[in-house]
Amino acid sequence: MTGSQTLLARTALGTIAAVASVALTSSSRLRGLSRERFDRATVTAFAVSRLVFFFVLFVWFGATPRGDVPAYYLQQAQFILQGQLPYRDFLSSYAPLHPYLDAALLLLWHTPLSLMLFAVLAELLILPVWFQVGRTFLSESEVRIAALLYLASPISLQFVAVDGQDNVVIALLLALSLLLILRGRNRLSGAALGLSIAAIKFLPLLYAPAFFLASRRRWRWAAGAAGVVALVYGGFLLRHAPILQPLSAEGDLRSAGDLPYLMEAIFGVSIPVRLPDLLVLLVLIAVFALVARASHNAPPPARIRAISFGISALTLEVLLLSKKSWPPYLMLSLFPICALAAAGSRSRLRVGAFAVFSLVAVIEHSVWSSWLEQFSSTAFRSALLAHNPQALLFLGLQLLLISGYAWLLMESIHRLAAVPGPVEPEVEASPALEIR
Repeated sequence: MTGSQTLLARTALGTIAAVASVALTSSSRLRGLSRERFDRATVTAFAVSRLVFFFVLFVWFGATPRGDVPAYYLQQAQFILQGQLPYRDFLSSYAPLHPYLDAALLLLWHTPLSLMLFAVLAELLILPVWFQVGRTFLSESEVRIAALLYLASPISLQFVAVDGQDNVVIALLLALSLLLILRGRNRLSGAALGLSIAAIKFLPLLYAPAFFLASRRRWRWAAGAAGVVALVYGGFLLRHAPILQPLSAEGDLRSAGDLPYLMEAIFGVSIPVRLPDLLVLLVLIAVFALVARASHNAPPPARIRAISFGISALTLEVLLLSKKSWPPYLMLSLFPICALAAAGSRSRLRVGAFAVFSLVAVIEHSVWSSWLEQFSSTAFRSALLAHNPQALLFLGLQLLLISGYAWLLMESIHRLAAVPGPVEPEVEASPALEIR
């Protein structure tokens, strides 16, 4: 399949999913279901839709996996099966256990589809966990709208069911970490987050201060997280593996889809490499301060609320301000991001805007990589000045994507700063779920 065909397929799939998300959240039948029936119907629909789609696309039609799975996951797993060590014997931008996990999956089913199916199966657990976590600090209507947006999310469908990316494993471990805090299992909660840092990517370390600051027994939580991280990374360090290689390898990389890239292209300026990093750091500190403030002497639901909207804010600010950001990172905190679109007045307008944002998020990178051949910001500016139609279309996508990041980031910060109201009591039927 050519780049243009891939883009067309992504656009068609994303459009269908975006329209379905609006239709589902407008369904009076779903609004009237009891809680138990709603949860069962949503989880079943999610599992069936993802598994059927995966097997039809890759087993029946024999579609070829693309992107990170063949280029990185599969290749590094094969290095492990040859007895090589990450960082020392081959370059890797992933956590040290990542290629070992993929190698184990290959031993079970020697095909790249095993790596993709693992991501799909991990995502099947997301909604059941978030139903338990979300109802402690969200209203019933917010939980249901967020779940339906997730069910039909173009972001989830494209980046997990089609691309097989395992950012969703981090998302699952984050949700489990929240659930374990609710149940008073602070060390296990920390260990869950630590496992995501050790087994998938270094990136979840970004969320650790939010969990630490909001946890009632924060030092127990820190002990659980630090124990897993120290054990894994320390073990590789003892084997003379340069464990900081992922940071050094990607420290100077740049991509489209973020504010620095857009500013350079529009204004013709060259932003110093470390300036975006400094801005990201300052906003991180501000978000951590809001999490600490929202959690101070707060009951458990308010602490869970602070962490949930804290991780959505942290994800969105990195996507918006970092010089290297990818829309698939939305998967790291997709459920609380969906909850942002479900809250407040004029919900129908917000859901529609979120559907458009989700569609843009799944096609923006394909336009950049297939049509524009990963233009630098300088080349993009030259194409804009030449009134290149593809560059002008990409500019529109960039503006929509970055506006969406900014909107959802401000919503996250607003939810963090606002005093939480009472959560709606459990109801059997839910006439109040109507989207206005």
